[in-house]
Formats: sequence, structure tokens, C-alpha cells
Amino acid sequence: MGSLFRVLIVACAGLALAGCNRSQPQTAPASAPAPAVAAPPATPQPAAPAPIPPSTELPLNSVDSVMLSRPADAPMAIVVQVSGMAPSAGWTGVKLVEDTEANGDASIKTYKLVATSPAMPDENRNPETLQAELRVDSLAPEVKTIRIVSATNEISAPIAE
Repeated sequence: MGSLFRVLIVACAGLALAGCNRSQPQTAPASAPAPAVAAPPATPQPAAPAPIPPSTELPLNSVDSVMLSRPADAPMAIVVQVSGMAPSAGWTGVKLVEDTEANGDASIKTYKLVATSPAMPDENRNPETLQAELRVDSLAPEVKTIRIVSATNEISAPIAE
């Protein structure tokens, strides 16, 4: 038992010495410069809108309203009045163009709201409201809805009987 006791004492002494040999964490001297902190990445600026080619017929940015009416002189005809937003001032030739590539639903007649961009596009791009009107003298009897499509949205209006 004496030798076991000696082994335990030596082991405890070794552990005690090992614990005393621990080094304290070193701190930087007060005169040392602080490590550089990485700056957060700069937030990207929004991309500038793509340039608009001058004198190009394009869909207007949005269609805001659609109104259908029947003229007194031709009760079977439909007058389509549309209001939409151009990306800048100076757009001309605002009109509704039949969209022949529209879906195959025969009950819906689709038109695109288009205009011609100015020869010198406005750098400020202040939006401008424009109107178009189209008289349709005859529609197929199955057409029940007129849909107007712009670059960003569309509005549909039912045809009153």
C-alpha cells in the first residue's frame, strides 16, 4: 500500500505543477494599434433604367384605366378609352394595337397600349399620363371582354350587352 500511496502523491504533485504552469492570456500593449476592422460592403446603387431608343414604338409603362362605351350612331360598335403612364414626357402616337399573340380565349380581345419614344429621351424620366381611344366597329359575338396590356400590367373590362 505504501507504493500505491507514493504513486498517488507523485501523480497529484505532477497535476499541481501542471496546473501552475498555465500561462495567462497575453494582452496587447497599450501603444499597439488596434487591428483593422473590415468595413461592411457598400450597398449597391440601384441599376439605372435601360436607355430607351429614340423614336421607337414601345408599350407604355402601365395602363391605369379602361372605359368602354357604345357610340350613339353605331350601337354595335365599342369605343375603348384608355389612360396609361409613359416613363417620361414627349411620347407621341399613343394608340391601342391588337395583340394577335394573345391567349387562345375567343371571349377576350387583347390590345397593347403603345407609343413612340421621344427623339431625345428625357434624362429625368418624369412619368407622364397619356390617353388613347379606339373605336371598334364590329367584334365577334363571342368576345365578352376587352383586355389592355402595358409593359408592367394589364386591365380587363367586360363588354356590356
